[in-house]
Amino acid sequence: MSRNLTTTSLLVILGITDAFLLSHPNLIGRIGIFIFKHDYIKTFPRALATVFLVLGISLFLCEVIRRGTSPRAALGWYLMLLVLGMALFAHVYVTFSSFSYGLTGKAFIYGAHLLPVLMTGLFGRYLITALFQAKKQTEL
Repeated sequence: MSRNLTTTSLLVILGITDAFLLSHPNLIGRIGIFIFKHDYIKTFPRALATVFLVLGISLFLCEVIRRGTSPRAALGWYLMLLVLGMALFAHVYVTFSSFSYGLTGKAFIYGAHLLPVLMTGLFGRYLITALFQAKKQTEL
């Protein structure tokens, strides 16, 4: 991933956008963040650190799998991570479709949905790369 500047810059831009959206709920959302003590998204710098920590751990896992396993074994790991990312997105979708979370503001809801989408896209990109590498390895 470090060689592809476009993908890395897109991930950084979308991460900053996600942090901005998460840190700007409406009044009801701010009350909810205060009551439920979600201090990790209370301000923009905290939300930015949280988003980049999650994306950094996801990227670190993908790189460890890419460098430490064969392309065929990496397919299984990436597929598992992709399913985990989609399950997280489904959980966020169901959670934020409820009435109480629906009142927190559209920006906050879109920010909550964007993080699992970024993770799923990252895992999917590595899955496709491992698929091509496994295919190339079996053809030789």
